[in-house]
Amino acid sequence: MEANQVKLLISLAENIELKQKDRNKIVASLQSAKILTKGENFTIHYKNLKKVLVSDK
Repeated sequence: MEANQVKLLISLAENIELKQKDRNKIVASLQSAKILTKGENFTIHYKNLKKVLVSDK
């Protein structure tokens, strides 16, 4: 992932945290940024984020 994309993702995460949006708004925001699909799966360019966000139990 390019450094610019990483900065944008960090900024988006900080923005989400600061505003304490509800889940639907967070999902809509990630979908509009083309990070999540309508089915709430990561798009092909961000599929590695699932490894960070979902851990094996």
